[in-house]
Amino acid sequence: MNFANKKPNHLFKSFTYAWKGIKHVFKNERNFRIHIIISVLVLFFAVYFRIEAIEIAILIISISMVLVAEMINSAIEYTWDKLEPNHHPVVGVIKDTMAGSVLLTSFAAVVVGLIIIFRNLI
Repeated sequence: MNFANKKPNHLFKSFTYAWKGIKHVFKNERNFRIHIIISVLVLFFAVYFRIEAIEIAILIISISMVLVAEMINSAIEYTWDKLEPNHHPVVGVIKDTMAGSVLLTSFAAVVVGLIIIFRNLI
């Protein structure tokens, strides 16, 4: 692909579509909003307690992993709801597996957060 021939407008449109997707998930997915609220609180307290920059970066990576997992989960759910509205049992397994991936990612982020917080409070 020759990037020199790409119009700058194409890049802007890509960001516009991505932002539109984030807004859609935020508006329509309660769990995503809960993750956002918890993330803001965690980052607020990290700054308030003057946690080191590298640890804040680790928190941001952990938070991002949870949010991305939630968005992928939502995209897969939307896809299967459209393709198989009668909820075939396999679709249920797929959705449960994706929900499990979000849960595991969330648990990992909580563990990372607790390690960082307790390390800095002791």
